[in-house]
Amino acid sequence: MPELSLAEIELAGENHVELWLARNGYTNIEKEILPSKETEIKATGTVENILVQMRTFLEPHRPFKLSEYAIDKFTRRAVNLSRVAYIAYIVIDNNKDLVGEINWERLS
Repeated sequence: MPELSLAEIELAGENHVELWLARNGYTNIEKEILPSKETEIKATGTVENILVQMRTFLEPHRPFKLSEYAIDKFTRRAVNLSRVAYIAYIVIDNNKDLVGEINWERLS
């Protein structure tokens, strides 16, 4: 089976996060591609409005934490948008299926 490209891996992770958000009552789910080519997802919830940054990895690789600088930059962006910052850590297999569950990290 051919190896997935980085773009395919990232898109699969985004799709899993969007599906999870929709299934868990979030609405107005919008993707935004930043000038840095990273994608963020904005979503409206009944408890809080969130901004999600995804980190997707192809099995057997495992997620690693963001640097303090990246966390600070992302958290400030979320605050400026009146949202709560989350990082979603996703692991997929070669079929783009989710391995385990999405790990969520609340930053603000």
